[in-house]
Amino acid sequence: MSKNPNKSQMDRRDERNTARLGIISMQSRVDTSVTKWDAEWQIDGRPYRIQCFAPKGRPHGVDTDVVLAIQTLYVRAGCPVHGWVHTTAYELREMSGMAQNGLNYHRLKDSLLRLATTSFLVSEGWHDHIGRRKWDTDTMRYIDRIKYREFDVQSDLPGLDETASLSIKLGDQLAESIRAGYTQALDSQLLLQLEQPPARALCRLLESYRMQPDGSRLMQLSVQLEDWRQACGIVSDRSEIVRRALIPAHEELIAARYLREVVIEGRGMKQILTYHFQSSDAPDPALVATLRDVGFSVGAAQEVSKLYGDRVEQAVQYALERRATGYQIKNMPGFIVDYLKSEDKYSPAPVVEVQPMQPETTTERVRQATQLAEEKAMREAEAAQQFLKALTPQEQYQEAKAALTMLLKKHLSKHEMKRLEEACLSGQILAGELKEQVLLATSRLSLAEFMDSLKKQLQSFGLPVAE
Repeated sequence: MSKNPNKSQMDRRDERNTARLGIISMQSRVDTSVTKWDAEWQIDGRPYRIQCFAPKGRPHGVDTDVVLAIQTLYVRAGCPVHGWVHTTAYELREMSGMAQNGLNYHRLKDSLLRLATTSFLVSEGWHDHIGRRKWDTDTMRYIDRIKYREFDVQSDLPGLDETASLSIKLGDQLAESIRAGYTQALDSQLLLQLEQPPARALCRLLESYRMQPDGSRLMQLSVQLEDWRQACGIVSDRSEIVRRALIPAHEELIAARYLREVVIEGRGMKQILTYHFQSSDAPDPALVATLRDVGFSVGAAQEVSKLYGDRVEQAVQYALERRATGYQIKNMPGFIVDYLKSEDKYSPAPVVEVQPMQPETTTERVRQATQLAEEKAMREAEAAQQFLKALTPQEQYQEAKAALTMLLKKHLSKHEMKRLEEACLSGQILAGELKEQVLLATSRLSLAEFMDSLKKQLQSFGLPVAE
């Protein structure tokens, strides 16, 4: 993806104190009958203690997106001292990342009312921009006032008028902290990649805790599960339910290249979660996705994205255009890599002297060079496949795991994927051969038949599946 010179203008702005307090649950669904709760936890040696009151139910799900949107609009308006944000429901919905439909204006209205009626008493955990504790105890709100217009109030689904003015006054302490610069910038492109609200909420929470007073960001963060569930706003005190709420968000953040891995150690609510973040030179997730769409494995896509950056889009576009003209590309990843390495041989040679046969000669020269590049790429791919097959079953699976997950996750259930993993690790199925067979079935448009056969094979093993 090309770097946008205005990217900093697109980033979401977020006040760091409220981001850490876990008032908005990262869960998509909560028990709306719970309107009051206390929470106390400690992370990185710093204590947090709050009491919350939410007459319309605990904020959750998309409320994180709406809060980020309001704060971002406030910053873009120049952080006025009066604390008001003057906008429209249309602009706020757009900034919140919601699709344009009547239902989302209804969701936006509900979210604003939840946020406006939620108040919280902070005893520990509110700090200034250099990390000093600011108050002993103070009562706070996200939103002090809202002024808006509804449309079709007789409807069963009344919502905000998308074109009429919408005015929102931020809570005094929230606005003051934003004006003091105690904020963090969240990458809009990353947030758009994350499909589910829990992943976006967890990303926001992690950023708030990894950011240090000097502006540096931790590359590793360790938290106890009990403390982390409080910070995430997860209401259950059963460790398996807390993990179940976190794991899908972990998977999304790893796939988006925000996290490198999450290590969980210990038992029960005393488990320690260690978040390992991607380094600053991690590849652009959008470029990785582009390469995976044309057949690259996860590892290869990441490496190529890091090496060639913005040239990746150009190479993929060139390859797709060549294929569209009828040119046969036997190995798309190999073709693209060779183009990136030797782009000059894919460009028509300059015409020095016009002769009747020159266009044909030039075309033939380019065709031959392209053919040689494809054959070289094919040989390299075959050598890599042979190397893979020479490994032990366990090593084969580790090497091929990412590619198999990408190729098979839409066709196998989680139970079947786990059974497949056990079969590969035990040697009953060789991951190297399986990868080759899946790619062959895909190219021959016989994947459905192959998957039926694979499912029957997995059933026949009768392996125990760890839940």
